[in-house]
Amino acid sequence: MLLRLTARHASRTAARHAGAARTLASKEGPEVTPAQKVGLSDELEQRASRRWAELATEHRKIPADDAVRRKRLIYRSKQRGWLEVDLLLGSWAAENVATLSKEDCDAYEHILNCETIDIFNFITGKDPVPPRLDTPVMKRLQDYCASAPLGTDPGAYAAAKADANLT
Repeated sequence: MLLRLTARHASRTAARHAGAARTLASKEGPEVTPAQKVGLSDELEQRASRRWAELATEHRKIPADDAVRRKRLIYRSKQRGWLEVDLLLGSWAAENVATLSKEDCDAYEHILNCETIDIFNFITGKDPVPPRLDTPVMKRLQDYCASAPLGTDPGAYAAAKADANLT
């Protein structure tokens, strides 16, 4: 009796698997493109693809106006990855970037393009400033760093961090 049940179960299972295979095979067919699913002609699909590429290109363009540049400079100043430099540069930038001339913005951007540790060493006077960075903006940064209480008083450090929106 057990042998009959096992044989009957095996034949039923085999029939089910064969039916599933036929169902899967009938679902497969010629490859259908998204345009064919929607009913677009080849010409319309090409026009839509070109338009999509144009829109994507326009969307990804970064505006180069002055206000956006100044916001980027402030952001880059606050997000250096080293808290002391974030506070020094971030608080200085928040106070001064809006009043910088285009040439001063260029000079400040050259400073920001340096490594964070180098910037810290230049503005604190631990290393000599290279000639390409020895600008009035660097002098202003060094003066600000010398007068900032960020490294001496923990309370002032916490207040400067909160004021510069770096918390």
